[in-house]
Amino acid sequence: MQSAKVIFVLSLTLAVAFANPRLPPGAPKPLDGEDLSKAKELLNTTLAQLATADGPNYQVLNVISASSQLVAGTLHKFEVELSNGSETKECTVKIWDRPWLHEKGEATNVKVQCKDDALVEKTW
Repeated sequence: MQSAKVIFVLSLTLAVAFANPRLPPGAPKPLDGEDLSKAKELLNTTLAQLATADGPNYQVLNVISASSQLVAGTLHKFEVELSNGSETKECTVKIWDRPWLHEKGEATNVKVQCKDDALVEKTW
């Protein structure tokens, strides 16, 4: 009888634990809905600013996936298709936002890595 109670409690605990899976703290969170819309705005704004800082003039054609992660600020990661003039490329874009560093000009760090291209990195 005692072992049946233990098995029941263990089964109930496992059922509750797996009924609503959550991401561990600090893990990347896939974005959708309103969060995805805001992230796309950030992506477009950041790429436009990158172009004004002597960087490539990328235009977003398609967002394949997007996630955000809390890491001493917010790290946004995008898997995207970008256009740079007549070329279309599959790229990973990482935008690390640290608002408390705005006065130092180090609040935003962007890295763009396209297949078969060198890493483009800027901080402002």
